Amino acid sequence: MILLVTNRDDVTTDFIVNRLNKLQEPYYRLNTEDLVSNVGVNIDISCDKYILVDHQKNQIINLSSIKSVYYRRPGLPKFNNSSLPKSEIEFMSREIISLLEGIYKILNDRFWISPVYSIREAENKIHQLLVARELGFEIPRSLITTLKDNAIAFWHRAQGSCIVKPIKSGKVNDNRNPMVIFTSSISADDLEILNNVDVCPTYLQSQIDKLADIRVTVVGEQVFPAIIYSQDFPETVVDWRKGENVRLRHEKTKIPLNLERKCIELIKRLNLHFGAIDFILEKGNRFVFLEINPNGQWGWIEKRLGYDISGALVNLLLEGVRAYEQD
Repeated sequence: MILLVTNRDDVTTDFIVNRLNKLQEPYYRLNTEDLVSNVGVNIDISCDKYILVDHQKNQIINLSSIKSVYYRRPGLPKFNNSSLPKSEIEFMSREIISLLEGIYKILNDRFWISPVYSIREAENKIHQLLVARELGFEIPRSLITTLKDNAIAFWHRAQGSCIVKPIKSGKVNDNRNPMVIFTSSISADDLEILNNVDVCPTYLQSQIDKLADIRVTVVGEQVFPAIIYSQDFPETVVDWRKGENVRLRHEKTKIPLNLERKCIELIKRLNLHFGAIDFILEKGNRFVFLEINPNGQWGWIEKRLGYDISGALVNLLLEGVRAYEQD
């Protein structure tokens, strides 16, 4: 059986579910926000019996039957009893998260796309850049600093052609008004914001004059490159993700064979089986590495361009099932 670890609203996992249904392969989708409220857990360590009980589906999942895991996008616990004090809800949330971590450990010897702790390590953008540089990728001049003078000096060395971006996720979680911090350029008029870098680490890079953005989705040793014409609209010139309300052109593309090999090697070096790698396509057909999302979105690429990414992922998961059964 294949375990899909995600949340109710994750449409990307729906692609995998549809493919597994067509193949009539057994799987269980664990929407982790349902833990305790809709999905019970029983970990009997003395008897080595570990089960999930899905109350809605009236289904019992023995964790020993899980041979392969797709770790996609787990959600935070939700509680029906909102009248509880905030401190108690926070305590219960921590307990459920620890329970979930324990389930990951029980399944540690199974095949994962990708191992949880490898994903977490690979998400660190400082670590990514160091590994990418070691593998020979071209990277922008980069500075992460909390020192005001160094930040301002970096901007001047870049002759004002400089961007700022989050080190981790750009999501700002506010229940009333959630926001996303996108990559932004820093003009001379914005320079005073660098006076505040001492209160929060600031990630600066030289801004590159790009022709387009390249998204390379890697599954195992398969590569699915797409070109995104980010320069077609003013709002997407610096960060194409800002273009939620515009229909950016996407096309299948080809990248140099040596770059394909480096992308696959990067995935292996980070102990991953999947990665969504972003590049800038610069004049002269130069590819500049920006970052890798070890658990990034790919559904829209498959839908718009016809790449069989879900098929590649399912094949890899099934290979993991067969390999575990043979051991």
